[in-house]
Amino acid sequence: MRRKSTTSSMMKSYIVDALLILMEEKDFQSITIDELVKKAGVNRSTYYRHFSGKEDIIFYFLDCVMREYLEKIRLQKPDLRTYLCNMFMHYLNYKKQMLVIYRAGLSMILLNVLEKYFHAQIDTSKPLIEQYKVSFYIGGIFHHLLMWFSRDMQESPEEMTEYALLVLPPQFVPYLAKVETD
Repeated sequence: MRRKSTTSSMMKSYIVDALLILMEEKDFQSITIDELVKKAGVNRSTYYRHFSGKEDIIFYFLDCVMREYLEKIRLQKPDLRTYLCNMFMHYLNYKKQMLVIYRAGLSMILLNVLEKYFHAQIDTSKPLIEQYKVSFYIGGIFHHLLMWFSRDMQESPEEMTEYALLVLPPQFVPYLAKVETD
């Protein structure tokens, strides 16, 4: 069934949903564009208008997940504990999709999304060590999430927060709280 009278974001959403469903059924590399567009109910031209490859679809999905989270916390000005716990709760809401992406070996795309948002927050007027701290934080959170995914996200968001707080210094709060989505 072809879809008509839809917006660009709706089309992207259909394509994302179709890819994630197909990834549950078969290996990511073996999914063809023909299968994908058929499952999404869109034309090939629609697919190519929005994405240049299947990895772009995963990036788009993870970017939307991150944007959604950052929009939620934007006005809260949370402390580090609240920020992290809310982040883990947010990712847990997407457990099925996160684990499908992880099992397909595509988690590096999540690192790209984290870098997109947090590298933009590195204040180059700050001492170099402060800039490196933010970069270190990005990698730490990414690997923390990977370990959680590798354990099928068994731990609660509260437990994950406690583990992260054992290694993250509280002075990261200003960096975390000022993240913008635009």
